[in-house]
Amino acid sequence: MRLMLSILLPVISALMLAGPARSDLLPDEQRLLAGVNIGRMMSTLERLCSDEFQGRRAGSAEHYLAADYIASEFQSAGLAELRSDAMEGYKQPLTMRYSLIKSKNEITATLSYPSGASWKTERFSYSNYNGAGGLDLDTEVVFVGHGIHEPESGYDDYHGIDVKGKIVLWLPGQPTGVKLTKGSTAVRKMVTAYQHGAVACLICRPSGVGDEWGTNIGLAGAIADFPYLAVDEKIGSELLGASDIARRPPKVGAVGSQVKLTVTPVCDPARKTYNVVSMIPGESDEIVMVGAHYDHLGASAGGEIFHGADDNASGVTVMLEIARIIRESGLTPRRTMVFAAWTGEEAGLIGSNYFAANPPFALKRIVSNLEFDMVGQGKPGCFVTTGAASYPDHHLHIDTSAADLGILIKAEKYPGASDYLAFTRKGVPSSLIYADGEHPNYHTVRDTPAGIDRRVLESAARLGVLSAWRAANR
Repeated sequence: MRLMLSILLPVISALMLAGPARSDLLPDEQRLLAGVNIGRMMSTLERLCSDEFQGRRAGSAEHYLAADYIASEFQSAGLAELRSDAMEGYKQPLTMRYSLIKSKNEITATLSYPSGASWKTERFSYSNYNGAGGLDLDTEVVFVGHGIHEPESGYDDYHGIDVKGKIVLWLPGQPTGVKLTKGSTAVRKMVTAYQHGAVACLICRPSGVGDEWGTNIGLAGAIADFPYLAVDEKIGSELLGASDIARRPPKVGAVGSQVKLTVTPVCDPARKTYNVVSMIPGESDEIVMVGAHYDHLGASAGGEIFHGADDNASGVTVMLEIARIIRESGLTPRRTMVFAAWTGEEAGLIGSNYFAANPPFALKRIVSNLEFDMVGQGKPGCFVTTGAASYPDHHLHIDTSAADLGILIKAEKYPGASDYLAFTRKGVPSSLIYADGEHPNYHTVRDTPAGIDRRVLESAARLGVLSAWRAANR
């Protein structure tokens, strides 16, 4: 869940245990509640938190393994695949922007150029780079004087020069005695180079300037994947074969060395990831959904794993348990039931938003959607929900089920971001369900199975299976 829980969830000292279920529950309902198996649930949660899945960071290789595991659990429980061209078995493929670095200090640019019989290589720190990276340029350097293009003022360093596909190098400032109407800022020069077809630009700065950042500087340009680097006068002179580029610059348009410029891959703009979805066919084409996000934060730069037991292996465990119980019961729901494990919630509700925008069935068929997030810690028998005011008919199944189970339901006062939002913005009756009370291990490496309260997890499954079944049959 993408919430600041220390702010959103008030601290209440008294623990509330779930009361006994009412004796007048229907036989089918009693049968389903009897199927809740906390031992099986803990095994599921521990598997989701295993080192094998390395914190289930969306788009990672280990996240793919977690998707495979959830799909295999759907299959072994006997749940059906959704019949749609948008699906690959139990998986709905999609792409997301995926960062390839663990620290901004890892972003670098490398400039290599011939020097005599050998090559020199200069490394640039590029912590503010805003592109995707992964660039590998091999081209010539062209000197463009001060890099100014202002023909209306009678001055144009680019006149008669073709810089398409080349790296341009310019001197800072502007020549003496020239009056410009638009100025000569570095950003304007960068944009000018880009408009003339250059693939990168180098600004030649006086030696000694900016040495606190190292010999060379990678500057944050306003254009993604258009490298903008500052080199000292010595390098500038070597690139253009000049003895002293500042005092005796070469002729504007002079072509220098063939150089190689690379920028480390910063992100994969289209990393593949998956929602994992299954169904229990009902007697009608109306749909009740049960969902939870299965991604978490991955591992730290130091190798510490964010296991994400409460956030949100607990929600996925509850979702899977509901699906297993209903399937094992042999009961056929009146409405079709769809079970979903969402990807990329921690990266910005990516999976659920994609599903809502590209559904394998018409969203208007969904009459009720229950999303479980962080139901492994907190106060047993007390949950917070959304949607009571906006969707009273949908929420009634949660209210009545909680009352029959002796569970306290509280209305969400501080709306947070989780997957239910992807559906409410499309008008789908949806509720987020999470455990009230403190979640002290939120987004820390301490969020492990050892911190899970079995009473909270079991009561979430009891509330979930009864609410979902009633939504599907009443």
